[in-house]
Amino acid sequence: MASSLSLPLVVWHGLSNPNITCITYSHSNIYTGQKDGHIWVYTFKDNFIQHKLLLVGHKKAVVALCVMQTESDCPSKVDILLSAAEDGEIIRWNALDGKCQAVNPNGFIGVPRALKVFSQISNHDIFCYGQANEITILNSTTLEVFRVWDGHSNWVTCMDFDEPDTSNPRLMTINMEGELNIWDYDSSKHDIHKAQSSRILDDTIRSPIFNLIKNKTSPRMFMVLTNKNVLIMAVNDGDFIPQFIIPSDPKTQWQNGDFFDKDHLTLWTMHGDIFYYKIQASAADNSKYSAVLIHSYHLSKSSPIYSESILTTVFQCNEKLYGFVTCNQLRSSAFTIFPLSLEGRSSEYTINTEYKSIWPIKNHQTDKALGCITVTESVNTNHLAIGYDTGKICVVPLSLALLHLNDISNHLDHHDDVRVFKKAHYSAVTCMLVPEHQVSGQQYLISGGLDGVVKIWNLIDGKYVASCAVHSTPVVSFIEPVEQKDTRIKGCIVSIAEDNSVALISVDSMSCLFIFPGHSHPLTTIQWRTVEDYLVLGYSDDTAFVWQMQTAHLDRVLHGKNTRDIMEDSRWPINRITIPKSSSSKNQSRQIVQVKSIVSNDSNLKTRNNFAQVFAVNVRRLAHSVHTRISNHQERESVIQPIMKASMSSSSSTTFDAVVPDALSFRLDKDDPLDNQDDKTKHNQDMLEKKIELIATVVSVITSWNINEAFEVLCSRSVKLTKEFSSNISYGLKGANGNLSILAPVKHEREIWTISSSLTAIRLLSISLLAKVVISMAGQENKYSDLITSYAMSLPLVIGKRYCFPSLSLLSKYWQDPSARSLFASAITGLPKDKVDSLINYWETFLPTSPSDNISPQMIVRASVILGIIGCDQPQKLSTRVCKSTASSLTLLLSDAEMDNSEEGGISSAGSVARILSSMELLSQGFKTWEMHIDAAEVLRTLFMYAADSRPTMAHISRAAKVAIFQISIANMPLVISTLTFDTIQAKSLDVRLRCLKIIGIFIKKEPILLYSYVQSVIETVVKTLDPNVPHMREAMVQSTTSILHDLVKTYPSVDFSSSAQKLAVGTLEGASVIYDIRTTTRSVVLEGHTGPVVALAFSPDAKLIATCSLLDQSQFN
Repeated sequence: MASSLSLPLVVWHGLSNPNITCITYSHSNIYTGQKDGHIWVYTFKDNFIQHKLLLVGHKKAVVALCVMQTESDCPSKVDILLSAAEDGEIIRWNALDGKCQAVNPNGFIGVPRALKVFSQISNHDIFCYGQANEITILNSTTLEVFRVWDGHSNWVTCMDFDEPDTSNPRLMTINMEGELNIWDYDSSKHDIHKAQSSRILDDTIRSPIFNLIKNKTSPRMFMVLTNKNVLIMAVNDGDFIPQFIIPSDPKTQWQNGDFFDKDHLTLWTMHGDIFYYKIQASAADNSKYSAVLIHSYHLSKSSPIYSESILTTVFQCNEKLYGFVTCNQLRSSAFTIFPLSLEGRSSEYTINTEYKSIWPIKNHQTDKALGCITVTESVNTNHLAIGYDTGKICVVPLSLALLHLNDISNHLDHHDDVRVFKKAHYSAVTCMLVPEHQVSGQQYLISGGLDGVVKIWNLIDGKYVASCAVHSTPVVSFIEPVEQKDTRIKGCIVSIAEDNSVALISVDSMSCLFIFPGHSHPLTTIQWRTVEDYLVLGYSDDTAFVWQMQTAHLDRVLHGKNTRDIMEDSRWPINRITIPKSSSSKNQSRQIVQVKSIVSNDSNLKTRNNFAQVFAVNVRRLAHSVHTRISNHQERESVIQPIMKASMSSSSSTTFDAVVPDALSFRLDKDDPLDNQDDKTKHNQDMLEKKIELIATVVSVITSWNINEAFEVLCSRSVKLTKEFSSNISYGLKGANGNLSILAPVKHEREIWTISSSLTAIRLLSISLLAKVVISMAGQENKYSDLITSYAMSLPLVIGKRYCFPSLSLLSKYWQDPSARSLFASAITGLPKDKVDSLINYWETFLPTSPSDNISPQMIVRASVILGIIGCDQPQKLSTRVCKSTASSLTLLLSDAEMDNSEEGGISSAGSVARILSSMELLSQGFKTWEMHIDAAEVLRTLFMYAADSRPTMAHISRAAKVAIFQISIANMPLVISTLTFDTIQAKSLDVRLRCLKIIGIFIKKEPILLYSYVQSVIETVVKTLDPNVPHMREAMVQSTTSILHDLVKTYPSVDFSSSAQKLAVGTLEGASVIYDIRTTTRSVVLEGHTGPVVALAFSPDAKLIATCSLLDQSQFN
């Protein structure tokens, strides 16, 4: 069901200085949105915080965060983090491990300021508002916009509203001018109707309103926040009664506030001052309230790490209140976190901790010989080019970069396939590119620097080739033109500078063809109208410059709609520009390891801080690549040297493809440009060694050692593994839109097994697939399944109670792999019974038979697969009710509506094919479990339909259907035969009868042993299709029937045919021999002479005699 398995390995070589824009807290986690679009997650424990996760996805500053709770396959609910960026993009993250679950790039039109989920109304709706006259309502699972709630007169904020006299949930909105409205909200239909007419709040609030906060423990009370005043209001008999106003100090403004219980509220200012108030009811009138200041906290400016850019929040943990205050600085931001004490009336605190001081990697040092890393670029499949702030460039093997990125200069002497350009640039290297299109057949590396110079290097001999001083500002990006037909453009690259100037450089001729001046706004598109001799440069302000290519003359400048019309013309190739761009995603998509730089952009200093590298390993492709090269090498030589210590297993590629079912979609990687061996045998040997070195490096990094001795010893036999833990290497998870969740460095490697079930599943599955190759190299492939299962079962015993068992949901995506199935089974076995029951009950709610509404097809498929696997492997864990529901769901997936409605010759979607394939395999493998709950004959008929489909687009499904039929035949062959024979004779449609004959033919050719005991009944059925009394049927089926009878005679010794007499004889298991007259389709003679099965018979040449033989009674008759 899943075609690839990506495992991001992260190497930290620096630290990002946080510039925090928003903060929220939930369940011991502090979430901080950053100005560079990243989100840092910290864990709070013992009055201190430590780095946990880095979430990479947003391209603009994060301006709003919200945490909601949702159901999961765990007994308890899980937190979901929602984030919004200033460009309106909204992302949903799993708060446990940070995996991105959904993205909506257009979730809000405008700049969002808040995300809210009103659990009392619906956990399925997200309300987003900000600098716009509207509120968007999104689905909390998919982030699809349900409704745009517009019509407001100004920027607006909202909250849920409890009114005791009404049963329907209500919403309250207040715009910036203080106009208050009450609305009825139907969450099922997303209908909104105004319940009360507009009213204007007290004019004393004066400044614009930016937030509404409800007192959850006293729903009739809420606060209205403005920059200068906080208004507390209460609802009494439907009237909104202002209670009191708390003004801010004239020198500062309110930043936010919250209620933490019925009688207390906390407010904090832009300068970090925190005020804790007690709400008291009036003795004379219980409907009147006032506030008494209990304690105030004032931020001291005396600290050397203090700054004016302050962000504050107050949160509650274990029934205690804590203040978290951060100061953003250009070089080193700092924070303080302290409990709010109620002793005294006023106190002062200071900012006392820098973020860099809590970074897990202590004494971090850069490579003294090379400098700090500024940019990286993949070079084919085995090497990585690294640029430094010293102007140096180093090209090294991926395995070396992964293990020793921070001190790579100390390991260069041990490799002969490295390239070091010591004086590439006079200042920092800012971007690099290895062009995919090479006209001259050479392999070049293009580099750009802070000095504005573009240089070309020969990767084969490691020499300098050419230099182009084409920019006056730093080069920020290279792209390859999508236009490769025009001879002027073919073999060129485009360089883009910080001032948005553009240069077109020919790599083939080593010269600059065109230089186009800069613009005040970023370049977004390049349109190649080479036939018309035009080049169009589009910019973010909807301006387009049209240049003549022959004369390099500016033809005209377009604006607004004219620009959009030109750029939307699909007749011309177009490059869409994203800056900064550190590497070519087009090239990287074909790599075994995709390398991505994690960069923090400082807009104030106009600098880019490259502080981590992500090595996203395509585990399936790596395993297949090594296995294929080993298999090819074995065909030429019987022993593989020198990196391998043991002889290879003789297992075939077919065996390995069972582990990697999509292996046939992979192709061997292109040869490495740094390998210049003339001898082909030596070249192949070198390529194999590099791949094995890479797989050994990955296995060394991802495997926990001292877990299972047998597994580890066998892996160490065939390759050299490094068992030392490197604290600067951590893991990541790739989510929706390729967004990344990156685990912060940990002190102890085994802590990673306690993070989340998804991370455990990805890591275990990666170990399993790569260990398959390593173990096969040791000649012990037959022990692989037991070893990996034993390793997985040992982990919870060694790690302890905090161990997170692998996610069954994630493993189910790869369930067709034996590795994933083994891990799935071991996880189910290791889980306590109550957790297994909870998991089964959770997934049952997503089956089609569940009363739940609005279940997505994706969740139906996943639930069916998970419960289907459990039903196949461990059916005793499913109740009769769940078995019946699962069986019904699998049969529903088998008759996929999209597939049924597909046009003749059309290609169905990958999702539809996956659903059908999964249901086929699970229904057949667990047929004994499902049979009593389904109409088995109808399931077989559906499989017959798929198996007999000869369309090329259905070839994959047809093969799978045949395998499923054979699997069911092993479980219940009488049912298969009875269905086939009945439909062959009784079906109303001739197409159905012909289909059944085709299936019989498949059995004869592919699985004759399964059909052996039923040959006589099959022949009886086939002969009846030639009934002369039904001429139209005989005419339509005679060709297929003749072919079937020919195959029967050819395959089974107990069947013979006389063409002269037109008679067919078949021996039965009961000892009789039946002779049919094909012309009349009747039995002409039944010979009963044996007490045992007739195993062979034959007609005499004149068909007057027949010889029969039975082995059981050792007799022969003529």
